[in-house]
Amino acid sequence: MKLVERLDEFLTNAVNLNQGRINTLEQRVETIANFIRASEYAPKIVRFSAQGSWAHKTIIKPPTDRQEFDADLVVYLNPVDGWGPSDYIGELRRIFWDSAVYADKTSYKSRCVMINYAGDFHLDVVPIIVERNASDVVTYSVCNRADNRFEHTDGDGFRDWWLGQNNIVGGNRLIKTARLIKYLRDYKIGQFSAKSVVLTTLIGNQITEVDREDEINFSDLPSTLKTVVDRLDNWLQDRPLLPAVENPALPGESFTRNWTEEEYGNFRTRIRKYREGIDDAFEEPDRDASIAKWRDIFGDEYAKGETLERASAVVTKLAETIDRGRDIVDQVIVYGREILKHIPAKLAHVRLPGFPRQAALLPVRIVAKERRAKGGAVVRDFRDGDTIDRNSGVEFQALQVNGLPFPENFEVRWQVVNTGQAAAEANALRGEFKGSDTHGYLYETTLYRGAHWVQAFVLNRRNGMLSARSERFFVVIT
Repeated sequence: MKLVERLDEFLTNAVNLNQGRINTLEQRVETIANFIRASEYAPKIVRFSAQGSWAHKTIIKPPTDRQEFDADLVVYLNPVDGWGPSDYIGELRRIFWDSAVYADKTSYKSRCVMINYAGDFHLDVVPIIVERNASDVVTYSVCNRADNRFEHTDGDGFRDWWLGQNNIVGGNRLIKTARLIKYLRDYKIGQFSAKSVVLTTLIGNQITEVDREDEINFSDLPSTLKTVVDRLDNWLQDRPLLPAVENPALPGESFTRNWTEEEYGNFRTRIRKYREGIDDAFEEPDRDASIAKWRDIFGDEYAKGETLERASAVVTKLAETIDRGRDIVDQVIVYGREILKHIPAKLAHVRLPGFPRQAALLPVRIVAKERRAKGGAVVRDFRDGDTIDRNSGVEFQALQVNGLPFPENFEVRWQVVNTGQAAAEANALRGEFKGSDTHGYLYETTLYRGAHWVQAFVLNRRNGMLSARSERFFVVIT
C-alpha cells in the first residue's frame, strides 16, 4: 500500500530539518555576510548565494550521533590582480581569525573556510571568482587552496537545473524523494556512501520533460519514490563499472572523481535492495503488513503513532473477545497459556525477518531460566507462557533439538517483541532483531505488564543464510 499520509508524516517528523534550525541558519548567514562586507577583505564582493543541500532544499536532520548539519554559502568575487587560489582562501580565513567573535569557530579546508557553530551546524564559506571575457562570456572558478589552482564550476546553474527537475514532477515531490534517499544513506549506518551532489544529480537525471504529463507515477510521494528508485536501479544495473556523473549545468565537471569502484558497487547493490523493499511495501495489499515492510526500510519512526495504537488495540481486542473486562495477562492466568498462540505474530511494529534463507529451516529449542539479575542465581526454570513479576529477568538459550548448543560458525539473532498498554505508553513496543549476549544466550529484564515473546533466528556465518528458527517463546509479565 502507498500509505501516503504515513510517508508524509514520517518525512515531517523524522526527516525534515525543523524550521527553527533553518531560521537560525539564515540569521547567522546574514550576519556572516555583513561581517565579510564590513571587513578588510580585499576582493570586491559581487553577491552571496546559498549552495549545496541548503540551496537544493534537500537538507535533512543530522543523525543523532552527529548533531551538526552542513550548509554552504558562496561569496562571488571579482578577481584581484596577482592573487592565486590560496590567497582568496587564506585571506578570508585571516579576517575570521582576527575577529574575537569567530576566531575559535574558524578552520579551513581546501576550497572553503568553515565556521563551526558547535552542536548546531557547520557553515562552509566558499569564494568563487567571477570573470568575463572579451566575448562577454562569464565563467566561475572555485579556489583549490591545496593545489593552488582554479577549478571551473557553476553552482547556481546546477541549482537552477535541480529546481527545474523538481518543477517537472510538481508538488516538491522530487525534493522530498531526495530527502528520503539521503535519510537512508545517513541513518542506515554502513549502507552506502555518496556525496549529496552525486545523489541529487543521479535522482534528477531520472526525470525528463515527458514526466510533466505523468499523473500516475508522480501522483504522490510514495509513487514518486518508487518511480525514481526503480529508474535509478535500472540505470545503475546497466552500468556495472563506475560511470562518469557530470554537472548537468557544466559538462566536464565530474562529481564522481573521488568515488571508488568499491563504493560505487556497494551503492549499486544497496539501491537494488531498496528498490525490492519499496516495491514490495508499495504492492502489499494488507495494511499492517505494508506498514511492517515500510518500517523495515525506514526504521521504527515510520508510522510510529499508528503502530503503537494498532499494536495495543490488537492484543486488547483479543482479550475482550475471550472475556470482556480482563486484559490478556488476567486471561492467561484464568484460561491458561494456550490463548497466547492466538496473538498475531505480524503486528505492525514487528520487523520482518529479511535474512536470505535456506530451503528448509531446522527447528530451534529455547530453554529459559528466571534470574533476577544478569548473571545472578537461578530462581527457577522458566517455561514458554509462564507468568513472572515485573523487575525480574529471564535468561534464554537457543539450542539444537538434541539439546546441544549451535556450533561457533552459527550466529543466534533474537527478535524481542513487547505488547500491551504499559509498553505502548512507555514507547517500548519492540520488534527489532538483536545479537546474543554471549553465544546463543540472551538476558531480558521484565518491565512492562503484558504478553511478550522472543524468537531465535540462527544464521550461518559462512554464507549469511538463515538456517534455523524457533517458535515464539512467550513471557507473561504480571
